[in-house]
Amino acid sequence: LPAEAAARTADHLAAAGVTVVCLPQGGCGGLDRRGTGTAPVRLLRAAGVRVAAGSGALRDVSNPVGRGDPLEAAYLLASHHGLSPEDAYETVSTSARAALGLPEVRVEAGFPAELLAVRGDRLSAALSLAYSRIVVHRGRVVARTSAVRQYCDSLTTATEPEPEPTTEPTTGLPRQGRAGST
Repeated sequence: LPAEAAARTADHLAAAGVTVVCLPQGGCGGLDRRGTGTAPVRLLRAAGVRVAAGSGALRDVSNPVGRGDPLEAAYLLASHHGLSPEDAYETVSTSARAALGLPEVRVEAGFPAELLAVRGDRLSAALSLAYSRIVVHRGRVVARTSAVRQYCDSLTTATEPEPEPTTEPTTGLPRQGRAGST
């Protein structure tokens, strides 16, 4: 749609209380890879339309590498479609729950223990490096994903002795940190 018509449509959607659910892997910011229009997320949010996001189907025809990961959807909204990390996360959490008619969830007494714990010192770090996670459902850990980064010691020279052979395969890389750290 031309910009003026899109803005009018967004205003009508907001006035009608419509929630728009988009799939960032399909290009929520304008045109997707097939040249078809998708939801203009920033325009809709600016007009007051509730926008929720999801990750769509797993490995279907339109997204052969889909992983069904809402944090990836939030990452794409922040990295490719101009939303702040906080707004991007809100689309896959609070807004998505509201669009599905699910009750609000908060981390406080009296609310169900439905949590996703992701390593990171701030939301943008969690979205960018959401490899290690713990999922709590009804107060119990139901899934745990862990990623370990390994780094080579770039100061190692060819004159250093080879490590003792072991029965376990080794990469020569220390676990969880740079050489010399624990």
